[in-house]
Amino acid sequence: MAGFFDRRDDSISSRLASTIRKIANLGMNYDDMVIKQSMAVGSTESIFAHIAGADLMTQSELQYALAMQDIGPKKYITYYDKDYVGKREMLRKFARNGEINFMINIVADESIVYDNKNRFCYIDTKGIPGVVKDEKEQQVIDDLNATFDKVYTAFRFNEDQQAFSFFRQFLIEGVLAFEIIYNDKATDIIGFKELDPASLRPDITMEGGIRKKIWHQYENDYNKHRVLYDSQIIYISYARSGVGPISYIEPLVRSFNLLRVLENSRIIWNIMNAQWRMKMVVPVGSKSPQRWVQSLSQFAAIYREDLYLDNDSGELNVQGRPNIPFYKNYIFPNKGGETVSIEAIENGGPDLSNMDALKYFRDKLKMESGIPFNRFNQEGGSGVITFNAEGSEREEIRFAKLINRLRSSFQEIIYKPIWLAFTLKNPEFKDDLLIKNNIGIRFNSDNLFEKSKKMEILQKEIDHITKLKDFRAEGDKPFFSVNWLVEQFLDFTASELEENRKMLKREEEQTAAEGATEGGEATGEEATGEEFGGGEAPAEEAPAAEEAPAEEAPAAEEAPAPEE
Repeated sequence: MAGFFDRRDDSISSRLASTIRKIANLGMNYDDMVIKQSMAVGSTESIFAHIAGADLMTQSELQYALAMQDIGPKKYITYYDKDYVGKREMLRKFARNGEINFMINIVADESIVYDNKNRFCYIDTKGIPGVVKDEKEQQVIDDLNATFDKVYTAFRFNEDQQAFSFFRQFLIEGVLAFEIIYNDKATDIIGFKELDPASLRPDITMEGGIRKKIWHQYENDYNKHRVLYDSQIIYISYARSGVGPISYIEPLVRSFNLLRVLENSRIIWNIMNAQWRMKMVVPVGSKSPQRWVQSLSQFAAIYREDLYLDNDSGELNVQGRPNIPFYKNYIFPNKGGETVSIEAIENGGPDLSNMDALKYFRDKLKMESGIPFNRFNQEGGSGVITFNAEGSEREEIRFAKLINRLRSSFQEIIYKPIWLAFTLKNPEFKDDLLIKNNIGIRFNSDNLFEKSKKMEILQKEIDHITKLKDFRAEGDKPFFSVNWLVEQFLDFTASELEENRKMLKREEEQTAAEGATEGGEATGEEATGEEFGGGEAPAEEAPAAEEAPAEEAPAAEEAPAPEE
């Protein structure tokens, strides 16, 4: 396979290629089985079969690659969109507008929240205890936490606001791509390199009878052409293949352009109506019509109004000059007149001082952004922070869901290298889908509504379970099982419930151990007391021995008394 490694003859590259090949087909065994067992024609297969024709579709590797698109996540591949590079430049320029930049910052600030350790996310291993054997549980959790720290540092997320910048770029361009860089023995990830997504094309290749996912980079340029395994590439996209907008800001283009047209019309209307216009009618006597036309052309050139409004800078130029004249004089020839006539010209045309239409399109732009209206509220302050989820506006719920969807797409930027680095260290788990599916990325959040909503719902569920638990059947026996009520009404997964049972058992064992320790200490104190008290025993017995004769002596003295 011609590519990156084949043009480098050094031993380090050879060792690296050999090691990466071992993890290049992670997950391919499962996908291969699904494709082989599938009997139907997928949507992507059908579309390409119609476009490519029967001859091209006889290639087994192409058929397999198309089938892979139908069973996995359908990412938007920019290589197949020849207009993407032009769209990307347009979106970058569009994002520089103040209103759009403000919306992007709101969404990015809500999605990427740094704490005092400059972390915006953490790895979530809560589901691991339910899928790993007890003796391996702590080792797996420790390895995942250590791997997360390494990947986070390798991305340089801990040094500056790199993650925030990447997330903004994701909102604007819709696609991000990186190369995963390994050490010389491919035993660990040491860094990442940002790539141009438009240069990458996914493919499938056969190596030793095994299918592997690969990516071609700059396929049509021999000098820059590279072939990289899927384990060397991170590729995330906002859109699905051929469905919907390519980025978050693309749907905002139409509403913003309409709003800008209306704003410009108001600006020009106000400028035009701010000028005082005078009409002067000048008699021309017996001049010929040709001279009239010549004179009128000269007047038209002199008093022609050329207005230009720069959308980027907001500058308005009149006649190519930034200084706006606030008066205009118009001179007209009059053949039969004898005196000069001067009068003011009334402003005509529609009245554009009404701002209702402008407000309509501004609200439409806000609505399409998905951001709650109170985030734009400048008249009543910057909005009110509430800790109570009850009665919260529906748009806050929709906004929280939007943030979760964006995070779900963005999290692969750190999730994929974590799993790859973990399997390099623990190769026995490379095909364990249960562990992979129970690893999560937990983003920091300052959305108090989301947190308070979860707590209030949980409290209501607990109150409901408590009432049902007290419901009695015949013989004053509980009608409902507590475990059944918990599994039925509390929104906990099976792994979370299993983790809770293990924690309870661990706490019970710890409590029993502490009780045994306290009991042992008490027994030890008693034993210690007897040991030290052994020396005092004769002192206690000595008075008893001394008292015994004293008690017998009076008895001996009293005995003869009755005889007297």
